[in-house]
Amino acid sequence: MRKQILIKALSFTAAIAVALSISGCTATMTYPEYQGAPKADPSLQPMPNLMADALKFAHQRTSPDQELVYNLPPTTPVQVWTGVGKRLGIGRPMTVGDTHVWSIRQVRLSGARAEVDVVYPTEGIYQLATVHFVGSMAQPYYPTMLQFWLVPVDAPTCNTPLAVVQQAKPAQQ
Repeated sequence: MRKQILIKALSFTAAIAVALSISGCTATMTYPEYQGAPKADPSLQPMPNLMADALKFAHQRTSPDQELVYNLPPTTPVQVWTGVGKRLGIGRPMTVGDTHVWSIRQVRLSGARAEVDVVYPTEGIYQLATVHFVGSMAQPYYPTMLQFWLVPVDAPTCNTPLAVVQQAKPAQQ
């Protein structure tokens, strides 16, 4: 009798452990973080892939005939810009003066779900949308939906590493 109870308890515990590992038991992370939010390193996967896939997904659903000019959050490391560009395979990073840009505002990852806020151009203004993802440790995250907020937002500021360095230099006399 005790042996049967022990076997059932072990089987139940093993089943729960397998379910948690398959479902993508990953930490909650936010980039760029806000006060009180769990911090994420944007150079660690799946953050760069989420950024690239969100840009591509939003671009394809809002203005696929336009060139994809993209922007990432401030303080994004150079290697992330390079990785996102390689994963996209299309488009180019924003330069100062660009006026038709898809810009990542924030990435949130919580277990098997992720959300990426994208600022996109439409009819002369910029608006906000969220790309929703599903995935896990066992499979890559893939976009499932683009949620339009129809909220006007400010035009993106160029955050490419070269532009940031140039802005930080004192003006030449």
